[in-house]
Amino acid sequence: MQLASSPVIKHKLIFKEGSPATKLYMVKSGEVICMKKSNDRLVPIFTAKENDIIGENTLVAGTKYSYSAITSSAADLIEIPSSHFSKLFSEAPEWLVQLTSTMVDRFQHTANLIAENRVISDQLVDEAYFTPAVEVEFKKLIN
Repeated sequence: MQLASSPVIKHKLIFKEGSPATKLYMVKSGEVICMKKSNDRLVPIFTAKENDIIGENTLVAGTKYSYSAITSSAADLIEIPSSHFSKLFSEAPEWLVQLTSTMVDRFQHTANLIAENRVISDQLVDEAYFTPAVEVEFKKLIN
């Protein structure tokens, strides 16, 4: 299966927390802010940049996205259907499946802690960019 990148405009919703996970994405260029809802706020949990993968919770069939992803700049994304990934993943050695599952679980735990405690750091997202006005704009895209 040949996978091609697609250009995506700035401030475009890629996927929404809680929606069925049908794809994962590789960021070829640009940036995508990944956020979780926490009460009435959006909390950035990380910024995906070139060669990062988002939507990794599609590793387990039938899951839902555990965070929302919105482009913070124009970006090129490669879409990988979860069915394609699941097929390849099912052919992987057992130890690789277990290792990957453990890493995904650890990331999800960390992302939940970041959201619950509303930890916003320049290491996760540019605080100067993620202003209250941007948060309001992103909430509109998600709702």
